[in-house]
Amino acid sequence: MELDDLKLAWQTLDRRLQQQNALGLQLFRDGRVDKARRGLRPLVWGQAIQMLIGVLGSFWFAPFWVAHRHEPWLLLAGLVMHVYCLGLIVFGAVMQARIARIDYAAPVLAIQRQLLTLRRTYVIGGLLIGLPWWFLTAPLLVVLTRGLILDNAPSAVWGQLVVGAIGLLATGGFVRWANQPHRAALGRKLGDGAAGGSIHRAQAALDEIARFEKE
Repeated sequence: MELDDLKLAWQTLDRRLQQQNALGLQLFRDGRVDKARRGLRPLVWGQAIQMLIGVLGSFWFAPFWVAHRHEPWLLLAGLVMHVYCLGLIVFGAVMQARIARIDYAAPVLAIQRQLLTLRRTYVIGGLLIGLPWWFLTAPLLVVLTRGLILDNAPSAVWGQLVVGAIGLLATGGFVRWANQPHRAALGRKLGDGAAGGSIHRAQAALDEIARFEKE
């Protein structure tokens, strides 16, 4: 009987330890998942501000190109800035939708995949939104001066376009240089920077859960 009692006590202790471990893992998981969710909040607010800028810009640039629709250069400048503002809105909306669709109740691996998709979208969108700024100063100057710069200092507009082309080529060259195999560490740092701090922090929180579960 004493041996049976000892086995029963051992089994009871083992079950309690398993329950405590499961509870500890769940509490750790919940804490890190909540940290990941909170880590994305700055990105949510940033995209909301970007969309607001896009809306305000659209309301400002649309009347400009409509009013100058018979003046080709002014029409083109206004349309370029208007389309860019629409891009800000679209990209912000896509990011907001992807963030809202993240299922924090899913397994860690599934959440990590959703964050990777979010990261990829953010990087691609960042390139589409960021790189055009090498050239946008030219149409922006045309709009701000209502075309006067084309009459008084057209070389300033062409100069901005030339600088933009050089800057774009230099950016592409630097990215290729930094992503060469023997500069893998630098390439990863650039990738993390392009992905944004919010996404990087969220991924780090989920990586902690993955490591804890493996231990």
